[in-house]
Amino acid sequence: MSIFRRKREFVNPNNPNINLGKPIGVLIPFNAESGIFRQSFTNTQQVLSNLKNLLLTSKGERYMLPTFGTDIRTILFDNISSEDEFTGRLNSEIESAIAEWMPFLTIVQLETIIPTVDPRLDDPGHAVSIKLVVKISGTNIYLPIQIFISDTGNLQIKEAIYNG
Repeated sequence: MSIFRRKREFVNPNNPNINLGKPIGVLIPFNAESGIFRQSFTNTQQVLSNLKNLLLTSKGERYMLPTFGTDIRTILFDNISSEDEFTGRLNSEIESAIAEWMPFLTIVQLETIIPTVDPRLDDPGHAVSIKLVVKISGTNIYLPIQIFISDTGNLQIKEAIYNG
C-alpha cells in the first residue's frame, strides 16, 4: 500500500472535458446538493464568497474575531431620526468592514435604496436594498452584488449585473 495519494482532478459538471484544476477555497453558502462543500476554482469566485461572508456575519459572531462582520441587522432596528442618517450609517458600516477586512477591494458604487414606491427597487417586498460594486485592486475585475434586507432583519445577497 502506497502512502502517496493520486492527484485528484476536478471537472466542470456542465462540461466534463474541462479540467478545473485544484480548488482554492469554499463557497458561501456551504450547503450543496451532494452534501459536500461547494468549492471555488477562481480568485473572483473566492473574493465574492469572502465578501458575502463578511457582509452576512454580525460583529461578535466569529470566535476570536469580534470585529469581523457588520452591524447591518443592528442598524436596521436602531432608533434613527432620518432616512439620510439611516443610509449613512449602513453605508459607513459596509465601507469600514471592507476597508478593515478586505482592503484589496475598492468600492466603486454603494447605493442604499429604501422603498417607498421606488421603481428602481428590484424586489419591493424588502425593507432596504443596497447596490454594491467593488473592484479588485490591480485588476479590471468588478464584483456587483445586491443586498436585500427584509423587515425582519433577514439578509440576502445576490450577484448583480454591472453596467459600469
